[in-house]
Amino acid sequence: MNPVLRKTLALTSLFLVSSFLGACSGFSGGFGNLGGGKSGSSTVRDSQGLTFQTQYPIQAYQFTDINTADVYLTDLTDDELAAFFTESRDWSQITGTIVQVHLFLKPKPGRTPIEPTAASVAIRWVVITQGEIGVYDGAGFMLPGGNITKDSISGTVRNAPLRLTRRTPRFSDPLITPEMNIRFATKLDVQSAAELASRAEALAARATSTR
Repeated sequence: MNPVLRKTLALTSLFLVSSFLGACSGFSGGFGNLGGGKSGSSTVRDSQGLTFQTQYPIQAYQFTDINTADVYLTDLTDDELAAFFTESRDWSQITGTIVQVHLFLKPKPGRTPIEPTAASVAIRWVVITQGEIGVYDGAGFMLPGGNITKDSISGTVRNAPLRLTRRTPRFSDPLITPEMNIRFATKLDVQSAAELASRAEALAARATSTR
């Protein structure tokens, strides 16, 4: 089966939504060769056993200091990502996800907690299915591999709880108390990370708070 079709069927069957209502404009350029990553995957599972697995062909990260970094993973293509910033483009055929892992504290043995119940990362999972948007936020623990100020970072997040915090009107959420596992090995790519950050932020802005 075509990978794009497989991705579309998986997300559509999971979230069961109809076509998108509007389009985003204001994109000033293209992506080019987006992403400098190596590998990335995630599994989301809820309390009823509903499971959604994703492989991410595009990954990139940027860092602020020795403790702070943002990792971005997506299975959207360059063209799909650009479509969100192209006026009059039809979003109704776009399906995919963007994950942001924000490391806000690099755990240090003897100085910070080193245990799964501690929190060192914030997680944002942006789901687009047939143009509808759902944004899930959560937190978890990650002990990153390598020096994040060098040229690569790796990490694993296990059982991070998620909650739907933003959604467009026709986004349907079937997940009950979902948790997310993430694994990645990603190269430093400031430009691609900044591009993915702007897309994630713009998509979240198009959705309405569930609070």
